[in-house]
Amino acid sequence: MRHIRYAKTEDTESIVNLYQTLIGTPGCAWSMEYPTIEEVQNDINNSSLYCMCDDNDNIIAVAATGYDSELEHLSWDSMMKNPCVLARVGVKQSMQNQGLGYVIVEYVIKDAKKQGFDGIRMLVSKANPSALALYEKLEFQRCGETKMYNIDWFCYEMIF
Repeated sequence: MRHIRYAKTEDTESIVNLYQTLIGTPGCAWSMEYPTIEEVQNDINNSSLYCMCDDNDNIIAVAATGYDSELEHLSWDSMMKNPCVLARVGVKQSMQNQGLGYVIVEYVIKDAKKQGFDGIRMLVSKANPSALALYEKLEFQRCGETKMYNIDWFCYEMIF
């Protein structure tokens, strides 16, 4: 049975490998420079990286959330006082189009609420139709656009 848990240090290599297998897929804004092993280790150390695993505890999807100042300089529609940032959501290629992205992000939303965050903010590549459809389905609100890291992004947020 599939389950979601926090990532552990021993998951680092599997998570980095999952991220790297998605580089170059349609809409993916990642490169060999991002996400790195350092981001994965930092997410694990901050208990902010979630893994969806199969029956054999193999990682099939990941998502990171938590406090991140990277997006603070952007203009947002809402005046949330304690938002978290959702980032680095990925589903193993052979497992895509089965609703796993929806399940893991829905889990992260519920957990963020329990942790006392008052909403979630994120950037989604304008060139990633699958991710855009996912966040619209989850009822995130598109609230702007920006260009960072030479990539065009839509800004999304969800207020709890």
